[in-house]
Amino acid sequence: MRSLSHARIAATTSLLIVFFGTISVLVRALSHDAFGAATGFLTGLIVTPIIASPVEWLVHRYVYHRSFVLSRRIYAVHLAHHHLYFPTWRYVTGGPARRIPILGKRLSVPQISRWKNGITYIAHFGFYMTLGAALIWLPAWLLAHSVPFLVGSVLATIVISNLFIVVHDAIHRPGSHRLLETQAWFCFLDEHHYIHHVDTEANVNFLLPLADWLFGTLRRDLTTEELARHGPRKAAKSHVSGAGEPALPSTSINRASITLA
Repeated sequence: MRSLSHARIAATTSLLIVFFGTISVLVRALSHDAFGAATGFLTGLIVTPIIASPVEWLVHRYVYHRSFVLSRRIYAVHLAHHHLYFPTWRYVTGGPARRIPILGKRLSVPQISRWKNGITYIAHFGFYMTLGAALIWLPAWLLAHSVPFLVGSVLATIVISNLFIVVHDAIHRPGSHRLLETQAWFCFLDEHHYIHHVDTEANVNFLLPLADWLFGTLRRDLTTEELARHGPRKAAKSHVSGAGEPALPSTSINRASITLA
């Protein structure tokens, strides 16, 4: 994989911001009749996933995969997800979602109760929605001052935030969301995410790979060496093991990396 170009990321992000700003200003100029409202609403629906893609990429790479003081907990949980719960040799598991606790020190003990898993789901969903509110809705409102445009953006963010969680569950728990798993786009994202588990510097987007393509981190294939070490996705998906418990004991990787003092 080629080295990451921060200049490319900065330039592309700037262009996307200009694009979003231009669209928002154009929306502001729409007529205040039914046609203008419908156009603004549809524009919000369409533009939001485009802008959400670089947001997803930047948060995933620099919050989930980098350890900073303010994001240490998120980093620890995500590290446990990759190396403790779903290493490539135990990429899938069975049963309902048993989410990694977002509070407490024992990341090696997944949550079993339905209400705790529900609270964790709400916390993840709320985190994504908060990012959307701060980085997409607020600028959209300030620039366009259009209620239909804002409503379209909010609706798109709700759908995207839920899909982040549901599609991720479906990838690592085959059979848990059978309707999703029959979709052609799901197969693409399944392969896309497996490559990310092999190479965490690639395929940083999970749901919206536009930024991976724009930033130069998109990978479609594994090398011969990677396939020899990790195996292809189909082989990894064919061995459903356990019911959400860790694939490894917590002492098998750097314990300091997955627990908090």
